[in-house]
Formats: sequence, C-alpha cells, structure tokens
Amino acid sequence: MDFVQILILSIIQGITEFLPISSQSHLILTSKLLGMSDQGLSFDIALHAGSLLAILIYYRKEVTKIMSISDEGIQYLKLIIIGSIPLPIIGLLFVDIVSENLRTINTIAFMTIVFALLLYFAERRNHENENSFATLSFFTIIFIGFMQTLAIMPGVSRSGIVITAALLLSYSREDSIKIAFLLAIPAIFMATVYQSMQLYEVGNIEILNEHLLGMILSFIFSYITIHLFISTINKISFTPYIVYRIALGLLLLTF
Repeated sequence: MDFVQILILSIIQGITEFLPISSQSHLILTSKLLGMSDQGLSFDIALHAGSLLAILIYYRKEVTKIMSISDEGIQYLKLIIIGSIPLPIIGLLFVDIVSENLRTINTIAFMTIVFALLLYFAERRNHENENSFATLSFFTIIFIGFMQTLAIMPGVSRSGIVITAALLLSYSREDSIKIAFLLAIPAIFMATVYQSMQLYEVGNIEILNEHLLGMILSFIFSYITIHLFISTINKISFTPYIVYRIALGLLLLTF
C-alpha cells in the first residue's frame, strides 16, 4: 500500500470507530467507492490495535481504578465483563451469514438510516430523571450487551447502538458515551484476537512498516476523535451525527 491509502484508512478507522456512524461501513465503502485494493487482515489488525491503545490511554484513570479493584473500578469491570458476554456468542453464530449476505451498499444504507432514526428517538426522550453510572444493574448491562451485538451488521455502529441503548435507559449523554467507550475496550480486543487467529491459520504473521505506520496513525486520529467527541457532545448533541447518517444512507440508495 502507498502512503495515501494508509493515511485514508487510518483516518477513517480513527474517526469512525468511536463516532456513532459505523467504522465498518465506512471502511467497506471506501474500498468500493475509491477502488482501493484490499488492505489485508494484517493491516486491519494494526488499525484496531491503534484504536485500542487510544481508548486505553484516554481512559487510563478508569483502567487504573479497575486494576486497583476500587468500588468504582469494580463497577467498570462489571460493565466490561458482563456487557461483553453476548457479543462473541452472537458474533460467532452469525458472522458468516453477515459476511456473505449483508456486506452490500443497500444493507449499509438501510441500517444507516434506521439506526439514525433510533438514535434520534433516544436523544429526544425526556431525561429529567437520569440514571447514574453507579446504578448500572446486571439486567441493564445485559440489555446493553445484547444491543451491542447488532453492530455485527454493517451500518449499525457499535458505539452508536450502545449509546442509543444507554440513552433509552435514561442515562446522560456523557455516561452513555462512557459506557460505549468502556465496552469498546473488550470489543476491539476481541476483534483483534479473532483477526489474529485467522491470520495465524493462513500462516501470514509478517509485520511490515506499513502496519506500524497504520497503527500509529490510527492511534493519533482515534485519540483526537475521542477527545473532541466527548468535549463537544453537550454543545452540539447527537444531531449532526443523526443528520449525517440519514444523508449518507439516502446518498447510498442512489447507487
């Protein structure tokens, strides 16, 4: 791959992994619309590794609390463990079906619009009696975890569906984003491990300079995106992302 392709894919991964607009669909669309050659599984792993490193560093205080087994850390750990259980189960059961039948422009367009409308509905709900992060119950976490599994479908957005689920349960924007981003840690880690196992099976585990460059760039753009998203969400709400998703979905329907 040349530098331009590495840069474009790193920017797309870094920006869309954490925004509620679906990184998977944007990576698929970029390859199809720009006619890029397949970047390969190794490069996908490098991009995910960069995003994972960014979220670990950004939430280093929460990670430290988890490692110290404080009361707050246990709450984070409970969310991460329990909330992540449904994803690998549903993912392994349906990943082949999704890969073979749903990685199409029309599917991405439909999912992009439908889940934009769901996020709009969740955003507009009355949050006068908001729940706090400390009130996360077992059943609440399980519900959010199962909602997260919908992200195996291109166009849904893992962060977007988790944020939507938390908003529907009357959590604030900040807590909804925090829940989504903490659940991103095991989700991205599991995706990286799964891809690494696939790579090991084909016997291609060579690490190239382009992989390291992709990981570094993905880390930079991921960290910047996380910071800007969290710092601006109360000023702009989720409306720009909802409008973008609907506009993108309608545009895709014209192809």
